[in-house]
Amino acid sequence: MRCMNSRKLVLVGLERLPRTEYGDLVLSAAREMTDIFEDYDTRDLAGLYEGVVKDSPAAVRLMSWKYTLLAERAAHLSGTGAAMDLYAGPVTHDAHQFLYDTLFRAVVTESLLVGMLSMLYLLGFEGQRRTVSLICASRSGRKLYGKKVLAGLTAAVFLYILLAAVTLGVYFCLWDYGGVWGGSVSSQFNYLTDMLFRRPFLTWGDFTVGGYLAAELTLGALLTADFALLAAVCGLLLRNVYASALVLAVVCFGGVGLTAMLAQMGLWCGYFASLVHPACVWLGIGGWFTELGLSGAAPWQETVSTGLDLLAFGLGTALSLRLFRRKDIVT
Repeated sequence: MRCMNSRKLVLVGLERLPRTEYGDLVLSAAREMTDIFEDYDTRDLAGLYEGVVKDSPAAVRLMSWKYTLLAERAAHLSGTGAAMDLYAGPVTHDAHQFLYDTLFRAVVTESLLVGMLSMLYLLGFEGQRRTVSLICASRSGRKLYGKKVLAGLTAAVFLYILLAAVTLGVYFCLWDYGGVWGGSVSSQFNYLTDMLFRRPFLTWGDFTVGGYLAAELTLGALLTADFALLAAVCGLLLRNVYASALVLAVVCFGGVGLTAMLAQMGLWCGYFASLVHPACVWLGIGGWFTELGLSGAAPWQETVSTGLDLLAFGLGTALSLRLFRRKDIVT
């Protein structure tokens, strides 16, 4: 009943608008809307991925559990009438994928690179000028590197915010989202495609278009902090900018390579464990907060992974700072 009332309101509103070519296209699409979540069966998805990981009974159980939970989410979204929201109508999928899988991915990628380079530059400045012994000769000097890490982390997040504000500001000036922000991101016009299998944009939480953007921006900031702290660990342990950059690149690209290798070898439990790597989180930007297919072992995979990485790299940075100070005291 709620879905039917929502559909009627949408149709009445669209019929009152001035007639335009795109308006007629949206009206035609709205007249054909149905609640796709009402009888949505996640067993097809479960069967698809269980077939891929069939050599690992533990991985099969994991996929079965995840898609059982997803079925509950589909029933909930049916009750809220999420599928009956227009979002951007027939262009929803293309607009959503461009915004998040192309534009936002570029923003996050540039921020990660700038954040890591900034951190390495700050930590390697004295080393390049051979003044480390001079700086660390005093107690205040030995504490300087902790402040450098904090400054590098702050700079990385600030540059991310600045870059996102400028880029998305220009985008939203060119494309008016004024009447879209309150709609559901799980509109029936939005979908994902994985392994040539198309599925609705099922999220683990109830996201409006505006809420989803805010969640993506927040997780992007945390992911930027993850990579900056990873750079701090490399910079503190190696004490050489070029060596640190090389090791950092190996860790980032190697993490993705390890994940792919584990999948090829059929070691699915190891594969799912490797998804906690921040580079794997970055790969899934276009589908954050959804079930992610084989790129997610559990609900909120990207959020949990980013939080665990933040904790691990934070502790690693603290231990690296302690080791760094002890070595300098000895010398």
